[in-house]
Amino acid sequence: MYRARLGEGLEGAAAAYVTSIDDDAAILRHDVLGSMAHAVMLHDRGLVSRADAAAVLRALSGIDAVALLGSDRGGAEDIHELVEAEVTRRAGSRAGGRLHTGRSRNDQVSLDIRLRLRDDINDVCSLAIDLAEQLFKVARAHRRTVMPLYTHMQQAQYGTLSHYMLAHADALMRDVDRLSSAYARVNLCPLGAAAVGGTSLNIDRRQAAALLGFAGIVENSLDATGSRDHVAEYVSAIAIMMSGLSRLAEDIVTWSTSEFGFVELGASVSSPSSVMPQKKNPDVL
Repeated sequence: MYRARLGEGLEGAAAAYVTSIDDDAAILRHDVLGSMAHAVMLHDRGLVSRADAAAVLRALSGIDAVALLGSDRGGAEDIHELVEAEVTRRAGSRAGGRLHTGRSRNDQVSLDIRLRLRDDINDVCSLAIDLAEQLFKVARAHRRTVMPLYTHMQQAQYGTLSHYMLAHADALMRDVDRLSSAYARVNLCPLGAAAVGGTSLNIDRRQAAALLGFAGIVENSLDATGSRDHVAEYVSAIAIMMSGLSRLAEDIVTWSTSEFGFVELGASVSSPSSVMPQKKNPDVL
């Protein structure tokens, strides 16, 4: 809608160069949810009529991600333009044109990223806890299973398989703790910060935040739209987690070799050789 003021769309090569729609597909659902909350807030603050808000919400709820991403994108630069164009097509220019009232792509992008990060953190923590529980289960079953402990790939002391498994379970729970801490800083809503300095319209930032399940808002508008430290914090926590998991994977790969013979990997997590039938390659690990 806002591109109309320029009088024409992006030239083909320029549009292909700047578009981020394929990458943005990962936040399409979050963009729709954010727009729904924004539309409800605009109506409740008297900035959009009931009829227009209802039309926008119907349009948003009817968006099919696969169909939208596979449709003619009409020169849209990003997923936000594409969604707004689809809402306008479904709800009409009057209602659809009001969806972006009091909002900028700057706070919209920041919102979508935070919504996606919340989902990702929850998913990763759930998987990490599941893995830790499996490690605890193995540890309970092997409290008296003696094994060598290694330093420099040489047998150093004896220990138990239980002790080994608990070491990795403990590390995973620290990873969950780190991610949970990061979640608290991710779980703040930037919506309403607009481009950089907020808006003079009588919006309610806290209502939009509550509708989206945030614990609160990012108070400073510059911080809300310009900061990405929460993304770096998430990536850092994931990198630390993967470092620990790589140690576990490397040990299992080593244990599965003919020289060690501690474990044999199942066929469901192994690959065959194209020429040597005796091999079972630990490619998954």
